[in-house]
Amino acid sequence: MGNKKFKKAFKYLFLLILCIFVTSCKMQGVTSSVAGSEILSEGQALPYSEYYDIKFEGGSGKAYIESPVKVTFGEDVITAQFVWSSPNYDYMIVDGVRYDNETPGENSTFTVVIPGVEEPLTVIGDTTAMSTPHEIEYTITFLEMSEPPKEQGSGEDGPNPKKAGGSFVNSGDFDEITIFGQTPKGEMKLSYATGYRVEEYEDFHLIQIKNAGNFILLKEGKKAPANLPKDVTVLQKPINKTYLASSSVMDYIRQIGAMDRIRMSGTKAEDWYIREAADAMRRGDILYAGKYRTPDYEKILSEGCDLAIENTMIYHNPEVKEKLEELGIPVMVETSSYESHPLGRLEWIKLYGLLYDKEAEAESYYKERMNALEPILGQDKTSVTVAFFYITSSGMINVRVRGDYITEMIELSGGNYVCPEGKADEDSESDGLMSTMNVQPEDFYLACKDADVIIYNSTIGGEIHSVDELLKKNELFQNFKAVKNGEVYCTERNFFQESTGMPDFMEDLHAVFTKNPRDFKYIIKLK
Repeated sequence: MGNKKFKKAFKYLFLLILCIFVTSCKMQGVTSSVAGSEILSEGQALPYSEYYDIKFEGGSGKAYIESPVKVTFGEDVITAQFVWSSPNYDYMIVDGVRYDNETPGENSTFTVVIPGVEEPLTVIGDTTAMSTPHEIEYTITFLEMSEPPKEQGSGEDGPNPKKAGGSFVNSGDFDEITIFGQTPKGEMKLSYATGYRVEEYEDFHLIQIKNAGNFILLKEGKKAPANLPKDVTVLQKPINKTYLASSSVMDYIRQIGAMDRIRMSGTKAEDWYIREAADAMRRGDILYAGKYRTPDYEKILSEGCDLAIENTMIYHNPEVKEKLEELGIPVMVETSSYESHPLGRLEWIKLYGLLYDKEAEAESYYKERMNALEPILGQDKTSVTVAFFYITSSGMINVRVRGDYITEMIELSGGNYVCPEGKADEDSESDGLMSTMNVQPEDFYLACKDADVIIYNSTIGGEIHSVDELLKKNELFQNFKAVKNGEVYCTERNFFQESTGMPDFMEDLHAVFTKNPRDFKYIIKLK
């Protein structure tokens, strides 16, 4: 009896100590382990999973890895689950590590460790479909995030960062920031952008990026006010040595003439479609300082970096953001891609004009582009119906969900976007969680075969140069009205890297819809 009482008392004591420990960790903002998940201070749980469309190359083309691919982000490791279209692969080799098939007798499945989703991944698959086993090399390129396959549910494996506590969707109000003894002189006028706001004070500007941070931008020679809230990051003008990990920001910087303020880049020279950025890196004016998830801290420090600009991918690697801040480097996470209105994205140029003392240049560029669009925005819609898509490596059709910024540009330019209806459309209308969805070719055919214009997204799906190449991907397209009438187009490869190109893209679209001649900048008519 005494022994049982002792065990019972010990059990209660252990539980009490555990409760005190967990409570203490939460109060101190310490990461705590709960049911196998790491809970971050921002409310986002690790591990969590996302789905990525992939481009798959290599082999005969008879067997392929199914798209989308499930990618799981953990605290120290990223894994991908590769499911083949064939049961005949017995092992894969990734980064020199062999992985055996997890599902003998079914389609071969492998869960492998990957370095990330930014660079193409070379793998080896051993197939037993031939008379003797053969190792074949393949290349997998991760494209943009996609909806989970229907048979795998709605993402119960872990929170999507857009759903988690660190949500970046433009909803809700900005943080309430009180700066004692200070009264704002005015607020930056914004017509479309809702993801940030700026208030001007005597000695500084207060910049708030919705759900991504609050900043005090001190005017040159001025000091920060006393008793600033702890969640406000101080930036000191002039900002001259930025580490730019978010490639989409470079186009804003180029247009306002502030490229001399960018000292380091997270993109290599050969990966830039923006010629001025590539040239600056080849001259040594801009240095490569590592990708967002593996920055070269030593170089960043030695170059005197005074600001790191990241996109929301940094939340996959929160330890990088924390390390930069520990080193005294302020980090700004830009969220322009979450603007609900396409012209809201363009208006972010005003924020970079403020950061780099190019306010007049930013305002001038914005007004110029808006004036160019005025004739388009003021016209009635045409009757032209439009489909925008690409074909995945597994033969599925990837379309933009209704309400996505691409579809909004089509509508604003006078077109009428058509696509198969589905759950993703409902999601996008309610909370904007997904911008694309995969559909069966037959469903796409039924919804879009009578579209007046079809546009192939070469930026994601890989360039095609003729209608024949499209027909080789799927013969169903030969029955499309747009193919028969010669109204087939594709996007240029540089479209998504040039953030300020939306007005030009809309002018291209409007010219197509109204049959007005124009030297297209971002689309090509296929023959």
